[in-house]
Amino acid sequence: VTLQVTPTRCSVCIIIHFLNTAEMKKIALYILCGVTALFTSCDPSLLDLQNENTLSTGVYWKTESDIEAGVVAVYGMFYRQGTWTRNIYTQMIGMADEGVSYAGWTELNEYTKFIFTDYNFSEVNTKIWREHYTAIFRANQVLDHIGNVPFSNETHKDDLIGQTKFLRAFYYFYLTALWDNVPLVLNTSSAADKPMQASADEVLIQIEEDLEDAITKLPSTRDANNYGRPTKGAAYGLLAKAYAQHHKWEDAKRCLEWLVDGEGKNYYTLVSNWADNFSNYTEDNKESLYEIHFSLTNKVGFDQTDNYLDPNAQLGTQIEMNQAPTGIGWNNIEARRWLVDYYKREQTTDGKNDSRLFYTLWYDGAASDFPEYPNQLIYGSPWNSDWGNRVFIKKYSTDASPLYYWNDNNFRSLRYADMLLLYAEALNELNATPPSKAIECLNRVRNRVNLPNIEDSKYYNGSQISTNKDAFREHLKIERALELAMECVRWVDLKRWGINDQTTLNELKARDSDFNNFIIGKSIRMPIPQSEVDNNPNLNQNDQY
Repeated sequence: VTLQVTPTRCSVCIIIHFLNTAEMKKIALYILCGVTALFTSCDPSLLDLQNENTLSTGVYWKTESDIEAGVVAVYGMFYRQGTWTRNIYTQMIGMADEGVSYAGWTELNEYTKFIFTDYNFSEVNTKIWREHYTAIFRANQVLDHIGNVPFSNETHKDDLIGQTKFLRAFYYFYLTALWDNVPLVLNTSSAADKPMQASADEVLIQIEEDLEDAITKLPSTRDANNYGRPTKGAAYGLLAKAYAQHHKWEDAKRCLEWLVDGEGKNYYTLVSNWADNFSNYTEDNKESLYEIHFSLTNKVGFDQTDNYLDPNAQLGTQIEMNQAPTGIGWNNIEARRWLVDYYKREQTTDGKNDSRLFYTLWYDGAASDFPEYPNQLIYGSPWNSDWGNRVFIKKYSTDASPLYYWNDNNFRSLRYADMLLLYAEALNELNATPPSKAIECLNRVRNRVNLPNIEDSKYYNGSQISTNKDAFREHLKIERALELAMECVRWVDLKRWGINDQTTLNELKARDSDFNNFIIGKSIRMPIPQSEVDNNPNLNQNDQY
């Protein structure tokens, strides 16, 4: 009998169907028994075939070097447009009252103005979301497998766990800063998973747990070859910021005490030259708790390679090109004019303007405000009169002229000056009046740029600020704006201080007209990418979207 076997029918069944005689049925029975015995006696492992062209997770996580490479892959996600190569600067600075976008890409500038028309806007919403979760996925893989891998040195194993938990917390910190209510995924996920949504409080609790454990495992210092890896101080710094967002002031104080008054004072301090914090010639200095390291070793391509093991991978950042004015760069983000005015409110003890203004912003009038810096150029060119009173971001610029597409200037994610001001804030919140330590921390930041002690200020009412809790809190908002402008800090600060009330909103509108679009209860967070909501029944779109 000739049979045509199709994929939809079992060949054994077809044989039986066509055999009608008793003898043929007997033969068929022998065939069926033989086939059954053949399949039941096979070793199931023979069905697991290894692709010789790539590694699978089933055979990969075996050695210490596998884990080390896995941790490197988590760091590798810093070099993506949705993380720290480009787009997050535009969004974090643009949504805060310090920044504005006049980018030619309409959706890009509208996203900084609380106009979220396309919830799947690829350049910001879906890209930032996807690449942060890719980093978290990689971190979860390491943490899920490291316990099953033998290590010759348990201290090294603990260090890798600490690094990975710091990185997972780092990525979740910015996810919740932008979206608040995000899926909390703590184990290696698959494409079929439908993770549950967590509140911002729940995410912060997990961040705190990760960092508390990381602190016990990370070393206090690193050698010059490992400055890109977090230390105990970096974990304390990020943890203090998480606790502050959670208004857990006593816990924040504990972390900041370690940095300012405890062991951390042996490693960290303010550098004498404020501008050294943003130069590619003075990286990893004593003021830096944690930096994202960039390099121009490989001047290749428009984007980074997806293979983090590729020795030719692009490891630069586009922060400079992103913020340079039209005709020089992309002009995706620039500064609000009120910052210039605030810097100029108060002169230094020797009668000059605050040098932080010179190193933070480019603006018309800078030449007359800073005659001690003659022949000022903006990226090698004179100020263009067509720019009028617009203000461009100078912080993190280099002496490259013309600009190269990439930049090798490390981004200082956690800085000691931030910790001093946050310590002052925590101490103020925990006391009826500002304690002397809080005033000391504030004055350290001011004195570094030759501003007088706050109690001696000729512009601000120093006696009230130094004795009144509410006045001190309000003044810290100004001090943080001037010290930390354009460092992706201001939006986090505004959320901590509360911008979901009309009084605060009116103040923000006076400085930044973008806040005319701000809707209380809605605009405090971005819309979750709609594609994620559609694909996950456990994920709800954020309120009012």
